[in-house]
Amino acid sequence: MTIAPTATRPASPSAAFSNVARPALLVLSSTFPKSIDDSTPPFVLQLSSHLLPYFDVTVLTPAVRNAPHKETLQGVNVQRFHYFWPRSLERLADGAILENLGHSRWLYLQAPFLLLFELIAALQLARAKRPAVIHAHWFIPQGIVAVIVGRVLKIPVVITAHGADVYGLRGRVWHALRRALTSRCEAVTIVSQDMATKLPGATSRRGEPPLVMPMGVDSQRFAAGPSTPAAPDQTVLFVGRLAKKKGVQYLIRAFPAVLARHPDARLVLVGDGPCRAELGALSWQLGLADRVRFAGAQSPAELPRFYRSSHVFVGPSVVARSGDTESFGLVFAEAMAAGCPVVGTTVGGIPGLVAHGRTGLLVEPESPAALAAAINHVLDSPAEAERMAALARRWVRRKLNWRQVAQCYADKLTQAASSGQRVAARAGVGGSNSNDDA
Repeated sequence: MTIAPTATRPASPSAAFSNVARPALLVLSSTFPKSIDDSTPPFVLQLSSHLLPYFDVTVLTPAVRNAPHKETLQGVNVQRFHYFWPRSLERLADGAILENLGHSRWLYLQAPFLLLFELIAALQLARAKRPAVIHAHWFIPQGIVAVIVGRVLKIPVVITAHGADVYGLRGRVWHALRRALTSRCEAVTIVSQDMATKLPGATSRRGEPPLVMPMGVDSQRFAAGPSTPAAPDQTVLFVGRLAKKKGVQYLIRAFPAVLARHPDARLVLVGDGPCRAELGALSWQLGLADRVRFAGAQSPAELPRFYRSSHVFVGPSVVARSGDTESFGLVFAEAMAAGCPVVGTTVGGIPGLVAHGRTGLLVEPESPAALAAAINHVLDSPAEAERMAALARRWVRRKLNWRQVAQCYADKLTQAASSGQRVAARAGVGGSNSNDDA
């Protein structure tokens, strides 16, 4: 699924640990695939696997159905913890937590148990592994757990915020909690510049504001194969969760205007989620049942084929009522890497990824008319679409390749671990962060 990391450990981030084989890294994440074929977004697994030349990586993640308690995925040690009984009702972390809470209110009952049992599991694992640094993905709940474990065991912490933990949790209490967590970390990273506007005054223990460090894309895998659409009709593609913030209902409402100009067009929706039935009913209501295909969740290995066989990728994201929105738009980067022209909306981190008129087109959110006009423009102008797609592919290859992204994260994690060692030494607890067993 990803390009295997090179066997030789690069020199840049290793200087601080020249006398250690590979320091241990404990990764906490609530979104993690149950297998390499799972449709759950795999960016935490991909980053972790690309950090293997630098760290001995162990990921702690909540248990999900049909996933083993312990396993190794792409060289990464994975451990899953249970947090609710009976096991058949353990659903809070199966998918996106905020979406699950919005869909099934009773799952709020599981939230404190998830936090408690993640804390217990992380303490046990940290005592056993003695990691040089803890990397928590999302402020809530992983950031809370990481900061507590870090303070108890004197282990430095880095938190990466991905969006829902910033956009979707609004109000003074959440803002104060994020600032408190940030002030107790060696560093905090965010995946888009737009997220920085939602974290005013938040600085790390070192006094640094959150650093923009996006996730990466396996550009070689997405670019492999034929670059021209293989389908005879004009395929409009969406990839992602079928959730409110993705705005798919506006794309379906835009499609009659697309068909009026391009009767051979068809809409392919790749993904699943809580809005699946609602969107299916909408397509029937608009008489689009034979032109809209719900392809369901697809494994990561299948996604390049969908991108390469489509004429345009559309991400009609909106701002949900909770405030949650697209923080980065990794599917845009995947489409761009595959050479598929993209149309997006001006929300969240998308404008930081798609340059309007250069690497794609951007329109206002919640506007079927604007979406239809942009889609028709791409289908009407193949030469311009190809130019934008070629420029976008080169940009992704240069800026978002996993090797470069992992190098940046390795540097930051190593810097955090080194700083933590110095703090521990001054406090008279030197050695508690070392990884003599690695």
